[in-house]
Amino acid sequence: MISVLTTPGKYFQCKNALAYLPKYTNYMGDTFAIICDKFVMKMLRELLISVFDNNITLEFFEFNGESTWKEANQLVEQIQKKSCEVVIGLGGGKTIDTAKLVSDLCDLPLVIIPTVASSDAPCSSISVVYNEDGSFKEAIKLDRNPDIVLVDTEIILNAPVRTLIAGIGDAFSTYYEARACRQSGALNFSGGVATEAGFELTRLCRDILFEYAEQAKHAVENRYWCEELEKVVEANIYLSGVGFENNGCAIAHAVYNGLTAIISPFPALHGEAVAYGTYVQLLMEGTSNEEMAKITDFYHATGMPTSLKELGISDVNLDLLEQIAIAICNTKHVKNMPFEVKMDQVKLVLQQLEGI
Repeated sequence: MISVLTTPGKYFQCKNALAYLPKYTNYMGDTFAIICDKFVMKMLRELLISVFDNNITLEFFEFNGESTWKEANQLVEQIQKKSCEVVIGLGGGKTIDTAKLVSDLCDLPLVIIPTVASSDAPCSSISVVYNEDGSFKEAIKLDRNPDIVLVDTEIILNAPVRTLIAGIGDAFSTYYEARACRQSGALNFSGGVATEAGFELTRLCRDILFEYAEQAKHAVENRYWCEELEKVVEANIYLSGVGFENNGCAIAHAVYNGLTAIISPFPALHGEAVAYGTYVQLLMEGTSNEEMAKITDFYHATGMPTSLKELGISDVNLDLLEQIAIAICNTKHVKNMPFEVKMDQVKLVLQQLEGI
């Protein structure tokens, strides 16, 4: 079986990194298509215009909030009319997923600039597509990873702390899902198995979060920069992104997919639901009381959810838990576990976490 390690072409991260964008992209073209939502456009449009010289044309295209095929195809049509040479995805996870899909459809170079550290989307070649109602539709493997990922931690610092916590939740799953895939021999998103480097990145991701996540959360809550924040942002965006793509996903992400299939509109962020899914996976694996106590303390310290109620899902009952358990078991990621995942077992763990 072939071992695979796939990464973005280049990764840059620091405070005020946006100012360096022209330096790192000047070889790519003269007309840039910038995809961002209305809020991000208002916040960063003038700054972007100011950092580029007059020889570069910036065309702004508004992302309407949901990563759907319809949205991507509309943007492709608009971008092609303007003869753009480079796609820049600027924003959160769904903006980034759409920008990746648009870049692939247009066959143009891609630059990703996340404005939040809420997910592992920026570095991967996976584009998640949703239905019009916001429910999960499919995860598409694209031909290549982004050419450049540029992370400005000054922007991340001023984003809502909830987004950082969601990113911690998404990143925290990476090691445990990679471990499950390694034990079962599951293939990663490139159709191979993880290299030793690819697996060790997930362990580093987990260790950084255990050590620095609480300080990074405090920094964002109080709007001060620190090295701990830099480390956690790297874990959330780079280590988790490269880690999940090169190892695979398991129950943690199956729980997210199952929840969004049953509950619409879904009240929680992707990373919040994945954090809950990781907790479910650890219980399914029979994790020792000692390790679960350490992880539970970590969840409480960082504000991550361990129940559906904490995800904002009300009226939890046995019928709903059974529907969710069935949906979880119907996702492909459960097959990456080193044991058969049965609906009754999933339901039992969900009941345990809800206390019913």
